[in-house]
Amino acid sequence: MSTIYNPSSAFQEAAKYLSSASALSSTSNTIKLELYATFKYLTVSPSPNTPRPSLLDFTGKAKWDAWKSAGEAYKGRPADAEARYLEIARSLGWVEGKDIAPIRSKAAEAHDDANEPADEEDDIWDKDEDIKARKRRGDGGAMGPVMSTMSAGDEENSSVLSNLAIAGDLQSLVAYLEAHPEAVVDVPDENGYTPLHLAADRGHLAVVKALLERGAHKDIKDEDDLTAKELAEIAGHTEIVDLLSNAQNVPI
Repeated sequence: MSTIYNPSSAFQEAAKYLSSASALSSTSNTIKLELYATFKYLTVSPSPNTPRPSLLDFTGKAKWDAWKSAGEAYKGRPADAEARYLEIARSLGWVEGKDIAPIRSKAAEAHDDANEPADEEDDIWDKDEDIKARKRRGDGGAMGPVMSTMSAGDEENSSVLSNLAIAGDLQSLVAYLEAHPEAVVDVPDENGYTPLHLAADRGHLAVVKALLERGAHKDIKDEDDLTAKELAEIAGHTEIVDLLSNAQNVPI
């Protein structure tokens, strides 16, 4: 719990209401993220206290970023953050001081059936619904759509190389590149990540070396404007950071 601010009883009441409010099922992900981030800011710490999630953890990354943004927006103003939280709660049917029993969501009922306490902050961010919504919109990541202009051949190469980079399968990756000398190692996947991004984020040093030797460009940025080196730094892969710091790009 935060040692800086003690949320009011009204906040606690609103948070309890929101943990199972049926209105959340039709609430935008933007509002759900704001509720999550504000809750964390007021009850845990002003900013995230864990490393930023892996680039493939779209939901976790979005929640982490929202929490960080809330900390920056409400820096030194927790009362304003609480006021905003209560404002949203009221818009979703909460009435202060009135014991309203909201219709239980399926998720909340499942918690009850299993005799497990509902996690208030997670109830306002449904991972499955977020994934389904992104698929419906054609979004590749948490922050927006990815517009692919790859040819069929590039898509095939990207899919194979991306999967091998994620798995850290050096032997298969080298074999594939030897069998496909025409393959472009910098082609991004459907989420905007090159094989080098993926290998660096997962900590596969040998794969990063192989991709660099094949001509992978270390300064290409992903959809979040991050290079492979920056992803490795966030994930704490120091050997890869050192390697990418000293690597020289091959001219295109």
